[in-house]
Amino acid sequence: MSQHVFSKPGSRRLAVLASACALAGAGGLALAGTASASGAARTTSASSCSDATLNGTYTYAYEGWSVAKGASTPSATSGFDHFNGAGTSTGVTTFVANGVVENNNTPDSATYALNANCTGTIVFNIAGSLAHFNIYASPSGKSFSIIQTDPGSVQAGTETRVN
Repeated sequence: MSQHVFSKPGSRRLAVLASACALAGAGGLALAGTASASGAARTTSASSCSDATLNGTYTYAYEGWSVAKGASTPSATSGFDHFNGAGTSTGVTTFVANGVVENNNTPDSATYALNANCTGTIVFNIAGSLAHFNIYASPSGKSFSIIQTDPGSVQAGTETRVN
């Protein structure tokens, strides 16, 4: 019977099509209402971070490039950091540039500042060498993204709290 309804124009076919269109329209309005409601909720609840947001031990792995005199060489960094929630951290890092290990489980320290909007900066001190980064934290402090801002370096990654 459904073949007959769709194969010949007539009032029954129009009624079925009208019903389908009405249901689709109602569904679309329902979804639009849901999207508007969830969008409104997001704009009214602002993120709030401070130095205390980063607290605990985080593991990380960054990848990137070092750029000097027109040549680019790959680099990678991995390790852990322990943030105290008061603007400093200590940790251990391994850094490899162009396949050569330059720091192998080398102790590091850092100072950081996290703004209320969950953006901030961090400066790592690795064996006397400083590395500057911008950070973008989740309001829960469970993780943050990081990108290096030193000229000639392109490093980015994510740190994730493990305890």
